[in-house]
Amino acid sequence: MKLGKIEKWFINREKHSKKIIEKAEGLLNLIDIKSGQNYLEIGCGSGAVARYVFKKYKLNVTGTDIDKDQILLASRDSTHIKNITFLEADATHLPFKDKSFDMVLSINVLHHISNWVDALKEINRVLRGNGYFILVDLFYSKWTAKIGRILVRNVYGITTIDNLNIFINDNKFSTIYSQVSKSFMWNNLETICKKR
Repeated sequence: MKLGKIEKWFINREKHSKKIIEKAEGLLNLIDIKSGQNYLEIGCGSGAVARYVFKKYKLNVTGTDIDKDQILLASRDSTHIKNITFLEADATHLPFKDKSFDMVLSINVLHHISNWVDALKEINRVLRGNGYFILVDLFYSKWTAKIGRILVRNVYGITTIDNLNIFINDNKFSTIYSQVSKSFMWNNLETICKKR
């Protein structure tokens, strides 16, 4: 699902970019990163995190977003960077060969994808063995998920942490870090999974 104008204004602000970079940095510090590895960001937006990751870790960086305007913005601000690519792509149909990436990052994107399981399957497909899947997103409690599936069916990715854990266990991932902050309506989850 593409974002509206207000959402784009919010996520493209420098203040928001700094916050997301800090979140990504905190999680990336928990894994073993080697210069030259292949990194994929799902829902890269303006490309701020991708550019930061490239500069700090010297990775081969690819950012995808379903929104052409976001890809144009990310590309415009990255023309001088050699090993960074931005592509318009649907997370449920990634244009990459199997086992192409050493790590995949997704921050606050999954809940925008109605068929989120297909997106996870694609992430699993393009991730190499021993690769890392780093996810930050909101997940609904069981009762809000039931209500949400009725009210906004096929618009948002309405899922629970239990649903995500089933996918993780069924697809040969092991969780190496997980933190949940709970609220009345949903849970914010930060997790790092390693593909076995």
